[in-house]
Amino acid sequence: MASVKVTKVCCIGAGYVGGPTCAVIALKCPHIQVTIVDLNQARVDAWNSPDFDLPIYEPGLVDVVKQARGRNLFFSTDVDKGIQEADLIFVSVNTPTKKSGVGAGFAADLKGLGSAYMRPCAALVGAPGELPFAAGYVELATRRIAAVAHSSKIVVEKSTVPCRTAESMRTILEANSRPGCRFDILSNPEFLAEGTAIADLFSPDRVLIGSLQSPEGKAA
Repeated sequence: MASVKVTKVCCIGAGYVGGPTCAVIALKCPHIQVTIVDLNQARVDAWNSPDFDLPIYEPGLVDVVKQARGRNLFFSTDVDKGIQEADLIFVSVNTPTKKSGVGAGFAADLKGLGSAYMRPCAALVGAPGELPFAAGYVELATRRIAAVAHSSKIVVEKSTVPCRTAESMRTILEANSRPGCRFDILSNPEFLAEGTAIADLFSPDRVLIGSLQSPEGKAA
């Protein structure tokens, strides 16, 4: 099967993983449009700030954003548009591990409804009908993709999550997608270290990509 052609990428989550990772992708792949979406208006404004007062600090990040922003790198709060236009979507939100019930200690708490995680995320929760992208909202982000996507997508689990999260995402997408929409799920864990994230992205010592061992999965 021929490789899937990707010309537009959307990253859900403009935090420590999604921001630097997709900024470097935009820099290295000028032919691909990269849009990073987040419901936190203040965070998006910081990424778009004229003086490049970015919401996170990593050595070299400002230079990367300066070269790519406005060319093929964009930051937006319009999550639905980003999802609909993208060929490939990174889900780059954090989530805790389940503390009770089936899978406690190793499975992802995809709903992330524990109060310890809700408190720091309160500022990210949008108006009714909007999707809050913060710690533990992988399930909601996945359901949002299924709800608004009008065409087939490659969905990449990029968050720092336990094993089998991609399997749960696949189940959600297959159960809630529109007729004719196909979702191929990839797992691409990150190995970034604070202070060397940009250097790690430029010269990674390992790159892991997991998929179903099907023709479609291998093509994705």
